[in-house]
Amino acid sequence: MKKILPLILLIIINVNNLQAQNGKLLIIGGGSENITSTTSWNYEAFNWAVTQSSNKKVAILHYSTTTSSDFENYFIDYCGASEVKSFVVNSSGANNANLINEILGYDVFYLRGGDQWYYYSYWKGTLMEDAIHNKFNNGGVICGTSAGLAILSGVMFTAQYSSAYSHLCIKNTNHVSITLDDNFIEVLPGFIFDSHFTNRGRMGRLVSFMAHWKKNEGENIVGIGVDEITALSIDENKNATAYGAGIIGIYRLREGSDYYSGIILSVDSLDVIQLGHGKSINLNDFSVEGFSDSIEPDELIETTPSKIFASGSDNMGDANINLLQQFMDDGDITDPIIIFSGSETGITSEFKQKLLDYGATDVKIYIADNTTSDDAILADDLANTSNFIFVDNNTYNFITLFYNSGGEAGNALKNAFKSRKLKLAFIGDNARFCGSVIVNNYIGSYANANTSPGLGLLNTLAIIPKTFELGNTGITDLWHATNASLPYAMVKERIKNGIWLNEENYLIFHGENNNAKITVHGTSPAMVLSQNNTKGELITQTYSGTGSPDKKAAFDQMYLSILSDGQEYFLGDYESSVTSVSKINNEQYIKIFPNPVASKLKIKSEKDIQLVRIYNIIGTLVYRENYLVNNATIDLQKINIEKGVYIVEVINWDNKKIVKKIVVN
Repeated sequence: MKKILPLILLIIINVNNLQAQNGKLLIIGGGSENITSTTSWNYEAFNWAVTQSSNKKVAILHYSTTTSSDFENYFIDYCGASEVKSFVVNSSGANNANLINEILGYDVFYLRGGDQWYYYSYWKGTLMEDAIHNKFNNGGVICGTSAGLAILSGVMFTAQYSSAYSHLCIKNTNHVSITLDDNFIEVLPGFIFDSHFTNRGRMGRLVSFMAHWKKNEGENIVGIGVDEITALSIDENKNATAYGAGIIGIYRLREGSDYYSGIILSVDSLDVIQLGHGKSINLNDFSVEGFSDSIEPDELIETTPSKIFASGSDNMGDANINLLQQFMDDGDITDPIIIFSGSETGITSEFKQKLLDYGATDVKIYIADNTTSDDAILADDLANTSNFIFVDNNTYNFITLFYNSGGEAGNALKNAFKSRKLKLAFIGDNARFCGSVIVNNYIGSYANANTSPGLGLLNTLAIIPKTFELGNTGITDLWHATNASLPYAMVKERIKNGIWLNEENYLIFHGENNNAKITVHGTSPAMVLSQNNTKGELITQTYSGTGSPDKKAAFDQMYLSILSDGQEYFLGDYESSVTSVSKINNEQYIKIFPNPVASKLKIKSEKDIQLVRIYNIIGTLVYRENYLVNNATIDLQKINIEKGVYIVEVINWDNKKIVKKIVVN
């Protein structure tokens, strides 16, 4: 009888594979489990897996080693399992009918981490692979963490030539490390999973996998990236719920968009969703549930009259060399240039010398701190200079001690930013200064960012440079913070746009024909995240259920564009603060924006607002309100303003009035 058992088992499995799929999945991004409490990040996820099974028996599977008894006992003591056993299924065991038959007696399969290439090469085409299909098709629960997650999606990254890295994949979507297959376990067709997602900066590689598959196989697939100590349960109807202390990133090509041709990653627009603990999504129509707080951006219009260059690296590499060349080509090379820095030596002196090499005749370096904030000579130089470069500045010294000191030189720079058309270059780390907020603690192996006020030159944009900065050992241990910090800042501070730059690219901003736009330059693409009418929140779950959470954010919808050399991105509307703002008695200004407006109309005035009236197109008063603030936001939906054309009248406390026609859409 034993001689024919493998054949009988194979027939049983293949017959069962013909049944409709009604299994469940639990995909886990890796990291260590907390197996000592019911408040830990993994408790609800593992408990879900057990309760979704019929016999509550858990088989823990790996290709080479068993797990600890403590981990096995956790399923029984905390998660309600009736029995737990660890199995080693190596290349020979994968076709061992007796072993596979025993494993089939468990209704939860838990695939551990390691190297997915071993799973792929050991189990492909074997009884073990068929057993997973059989269990899934008959209502079982298949769990996978790290490498165990990677092998469960319809298209999988096989890791045949070890790992793939984002900074390489985005430059070559046919990179040798990108090895994909759709002929293994594939229990969720049309999707590709990735683990250790934010921690190892894998957004770039996941989208590169998606682009590679579309270009080479002609099929659009959806990417799901799962953070460490985070899980996503997917039931038989594809209703999915997030658990844990990180985020679940879901990426899919927007309707009407596509990947650009060529090997460099470039795409019009992707829909991006980030789920935190307790949030859910239907993977059939991608409808999201659980969010309630609107994070509609506070600023929708760029107003700076200046042209701004911003790079992703402090080093004198090709990107910064090309930036300096363009900076010099744009204007008269004899115009004076001021470099603000924390030092006159090192990289600052290299930048000065490069400018001189390109023909500059007047380049001065000023240390930006409390020693120069009230420098009258510097203030005079500022009044006669329109070209500024910022490199190697310490945030505290430059922003607090110099720019916001109230000194003569600091105020002179403020006035120049506000009232004059300048040419500005922010290098590497200093690129963060451009926005209304600066993202701090953005480099490191932990997501621990915070924000502080920036220069406010680009109010709709936050910039993260050094996106793929490597640690001293040359490995990817610093990507966690750079990848997490941008969406965190956008949600926390309600910022419309964010961009990740790296050491091989830079951007140029300028306003033109009422459009605020950036152009990307360099050999590596830049990644732009934007939001509009988004709902979101900061994550609160922690590893153990106590303590402080990571600085990460969840949201129901944003948009990701990936831009290669020469491509443009429109940030929104542009109204120059020098030429296009409604002017009152040569000193005071009132702005009414955005226009058109979807839901929230914003009003800003140098003097406090006294009265706002809104009339419909036939002159009927539909809204009237008194204010005592210089910034007002009117929620048009709450006051029942319908689509159409309206006249807005604003009077400030100097009795100056502005009347503007707006379109509500």
